[in-house]
Amino acid sequence: MTALRELAKAAGLDVEYENWRGAPTAASDEAVFAMLRALAPDLGIELERPEDAAGAIAVLEHKRWRQIVPPVVIGWSGGLVVPFSAPAEQDGPWEVEVTTESGRTVRAHGMLFDLHADSHAWPGGVVHCVRRARISLDGETGYHSLRWKAVGGQGEAFAISAPERAWGGPGTGARRWGVFAPVYGLASAESGQAGDLGTLGQLFEAVERRGGRYVATLPILAQFLDEPCVFSPYSPASRLYWNEMYLDLAPLAAQVGLPAPSAPPIVPGTLIDHKAQYHWRRQALDPIAQRLAAMPAVSAELETWAHATGAYDYAAFRAIGEVQRTGWSQWDARWRDGAPPIETRAQALAFGADEARLTTHVVAQWAMQRQLEVLGSHSVGLYLDLPVGVNCDAYEVWRHRHLFLTELAAGAPPDALFLGGQDWGLPPLSPIALRRDRYRYFIRCVQHHMKVAGMLRIDHVMGLYRLYCVPQGRPATDGVYLRYPADELMAILTLESQRARCALVGEDLGTVPPQIRPAMARHGMFRLHVGQWSLPIKVGERPTPSPAEAVASLNTHDTATFAGWWRGADIDDRRDLGLITAAQEAAERVERETSRAALTAFTHKSELGAGLPDAARAMVAATIDLANGPAEVVLVALDDLALDPAPHNVPGTTTQRPNWQRRVEGWADALDPDRASPAAAATIAAVSTARPPR
Repeated sequence: MTALRELAKAAGLDVEYENWRGAPTAASDEAVFAMLRALAPDLGIELERPEDAAGAIAVLEHKRWRQIVPPVVIGWSGGLVVPFSAPAEQDGPWEVEVTTESGRTVRAHGMLFDLHADSHAWPGGVVHCVRRARISLDGETGYHSLRWKAVGGQGEAFAISAPERAWGGPGTGARRWGVFAPVYGLASAESGQAGDLGTLGQLFEAVERRGGRYVATLPILAQFLDEPCVFSPYSPASRLYWNEMYLDLAPLAAQVGLPAPSAPPIVPGTLIDHKAQYHWRRQALDPIAQRLAAMPAVSAELETWAHATGAYDYAAFRAIGEVQRTGWSQWDARWRDGAPPIETRAQALAFGADEARLTTHVVAQWAMQRQLEVLGSHSVGLYLDLPVGVNCDAYEVWRHRHLFLTELAAGAPPDALFLGGQDWGLPPLSPIALRRDRYRYFIRCVQHHMKVAGMLRIDHVMGLYRLYCVPQGRPATDGVYLRYPADELMAILTLESQRARCALVGEDLGTVPPQIRPAMARHGMFRLHVGQWSLPIKVGERPTPSPAEAVASLNTHDTATFAGWWRGADIDDRRDLGLITAAQEAAERVERETSRAALTAFTHKSELGAGLPDAARAMVAATIDLANGPAEVVLVALDDLALDPAPHNVPGTTTQRPNWQRRVEGWADALDPDRASPAAAATIAAVSTARPPR
């Protein structure tokens, strides 16, 4: 192993991994060097040339010899484990003082040689021991401050004592169901071409009437919808604030004495123009926001809320961006390089934010939070998705840029669907900076979602352990895995889950390292099951049952809909995008035809869906098979009930496909037994019978 790769290992990089075929794969020296250059400031090393690697290793090892206790310590079920690192032969006293979140002080002390130890050899033959002190906090979980003393030094650490399992995880025996639809797709004549929280509320009521428990949707986080215009829900402008385009404007207008906004008419068969949608919604929202902010009762509440949530800082960022009409990296230095966090309206105006725009963004965030909390009054829970990261022009990258590795982009290695790998364009978080900052940003992201969600899906859950990163200028096939402190991130998730009574789901699709699913099971996190990948492939077989600990659905937003799968539309896409050869296309079509025949044979064994066309009958049978199966949660996509063949997203594409722009046709009728199509009516009737409400 070269010095460069030794340094990479010491810095927390996995430069070698097994690809989707199980074959060993190694990143290039150029990619490894670029990754190390991006991490060098956080590591505290200098690395101008690959030849500097040997010296950098020595610097890193010296820093680690001096680090007696890490900056973050964790424990489970109301305790802490404090690791002390010291030379194997070194003995002496240790002391720990913990100030808990509730204000209690807990002290412990002893001798190092009395602690359980694990030995490991450092370069040069020096043997160190990690000795672990277990501190009881009498069951108190939370975020605590820890002070320590030991032979060789003293210091402070951030301590997390967390419940071992998330709230509401697998094993309760409750068999629930829900539906999936993106909010933007819930179009109605009343609210305009795209959906909003008003139409989402209608869907909540429909699901509640039929005995469902969840409405699942895509991220509803803030987005840039003017200049720049980036409407992928997985490239948000912030993970701390909501997308104001989803406000239900009619009740807000009524509150201030204005007529309900008149939406542009829906043209059947057309895609959603997010930019045009945003323009007409802002024209309606701006005067509503001004009037709301001028109402004395609202004004006082708004000021208190904005101060508590940091909304003025975010609103100032958005207000300046709207005037500049570019990403923050192109602003003048006075705005680009920021100011201390803006806590008041006066500070925002002094910073140069336009007053009217500032008001709109603060009021919009306040109103979004209130409307989302109203949805929480239903017995139906909101199933939200926490995306991997944020857009490179996002608010957090501007305000907290020390946390982000802006020379890198998160992505995914090559797999069967995307042989060229994926570069998502999202700057990854620095694991070193996150720990140094006591995870403040990550905790805020999780809390923000769990205030309104009953179930939270962690997108690309493998990112808690390691994230595939592509250096600028390198192809997506030449990425390097960056490791994260998984136990610390999981402790935050289980703690916040229990506090908010919000269940956790891990999106464990793609290249999944072997330690991921056992850790998910240990911590009470649901996994995903995609029924489309478990359909029979031989006549006489039945679909492969899902695991009990899964949230099961026929597909996801990144796969073909059922009707698209039936038609082979996903194969067409891969062929047209040049992702498969002619020979591969032919083989896939033969395999698909075989699977269709097997599913048809399985379907005809039942009377369910009798009289429907084969595609509709197969969709009904496959969905009902999931509902009758062991998965504790089953989601039904409204697109499948409509037999829509077009997907919401084709991964790996941007302008090549109209991603995130499709309405969900007939969604308002799908759950009404009197107006639903025969396929939708049969599906929902059987699912609600198989999973009756408790």
